[in-house]
Amino acid sequence: MKSTITFLAFTAAVHSSPLQKRQDGNSHIWDNVDGFCNNQAGLLRDPEGAAKVWENTTAGNELDIFIAQSWEHELNWLLNLEDNVVGGVSGGPTVGGCGTTEGSCNPLGGIDCQGQFNQYGTDKDGNEHIIGKTSYWIFQAAKGMQSKFRMLKEKLTSDTMVAGFLIPSMVKDFEGNEDQTSDVMKWLAAAVGFGGILGGSTPVAGPYISASTGILGGIFSAVADKTAPEDIDTSTISGALVELFVASANQIDATLRLAVGSANSVEDFKALPNPKPDDDWYKSPVAKFFSTGWFLLNDDSLAVDYAIKSITENIKPKIANNVMKAANLRLVADKRIHSQEDCGYATGRQWMSLRDGEDYCFYVMRYKPFGGNYGESWTEAEEEVYTNMAKYNLGNRDPYYRAVLDCAVSADKALRVDNLGFNSIPVCFFDLEAFFIDHNDAPECTSNLINKICPPIKATAIA
Repeated sequence: MKSTITFLAFTAAVHSSPLQKRQDGNSHIWDNVDGFCNNQAGLLRDPEGAAKVWENTTAGNELDIFIAQSWEHELNWLLNLEDNVVGGVSGGPTVGGCGTTEGSCNPLGGIDCQGQFNQYGTDKDGNEHIIGKTSYWIFQAAKGMQSKFRMLKEKLTSDTMVAGFLIPSMVKDFEGNEDQTSDVMKWLAAAVGFGGILGGSTPVAGPYISASTGILGGIFSAVADKTAPEDIDTSTISGALVELFVASANQIDATLRLAVGSANSVEDFKALPNPKPDDDWYKSPVAKFFSTGWFLLNDDSLAVDYAIKSITENIKPKIANNVMKAANLRLVADKRIHSQEDCGYATGRQWMSLRDGEDYCFYVMRYKPFGGNYGESWTEAEEEVYTNMAKYNLGNRDPYYRAVLDCAVSADKALRVDNLGFNSIPVCFFDLEAFFIDHNDAPECTSNLINKICPPIKATAIA
């Protein structure tokens, strides 16, 4: 009895959406084929428009309701939806291949919106069949999900993916190497969300990417959680990324299968990414997964293109950061400089606050532990270093320096991917070492009685 009461309460809660309440006094959007189907195509070019279609057609609400009322709930929901819409599938289902990137996904044979509205808008008894109408947009989302995941999978497994990062060129330009692979498994998840705030990407990319971050970030987070360091080759960045991209492609397949209802139990669906974790409107994990309407977007829209490109464009500066780290390039706060005027405006120099009341002149230096006349040397990075930083999407130095400092002063100095957000660089995604530098006032530098080598610069880690 308790479970029955809970189920009825859940169904009632889902049904009582603000949109439906607004419409109850007048009419419903599914009452009129023109309002339901026409003039929607133009909205599917950008995420905001796709989200409006998903909400205004009540596709999201109806999906949530259907799953709640279905005897299997999330299990086989797409197959069950087709069966419900047509009043019993005759022969093989048309959605049976939607759960694999290699399958054929052509719901109801590709019928258009008006055709489905007219053919399946009433049931066999002549009663209005709301899900027969609204499911058009649900089917379109399932079809769009498959095609977008196919595009992403093809990108991840292409021969040009790792080559596009220009890793050998970075190694040469920064005089480093590619053995800095710590936390490489988290890079993919972390790289999805922060957009073009470092490389100076086109500002319009922001809203196009943000709608997809929760979906793609969730997929790559799952890869990071499942993959142990010993499972992949971490001797080089290139080798590690190749293996991680293969693992990510496999995770795309797993997510796709789960999203269409292929699982062993209802509990399995909790693994689906939730792109709107702060919104508890939808109850089913499947409805939450589809909640942004992002899968309705045209496959050739800028949003899809930017979402896929954002992965590579955001990993590139991370690799550059790690190559710089291997090259002993360091971010320094120069305590010998006491004003913005003295700091100047030379390439790479930034007068910034570390903490309230602590302003320093920041720039990049190259540290050589066994160089120079004093056993070690610190020299300001040549202008070519900053030119190369811009080349590899680290051209916007202010947010890059701040990200490095955020890592330096963090408690555990470890990359975290549990709180990703668009235009927010994850802490320690950029972990270049950071130091204060000052005149060396050690005794060997201030006393003529001590005969020891005196490095002129004293360096202390920023913490």
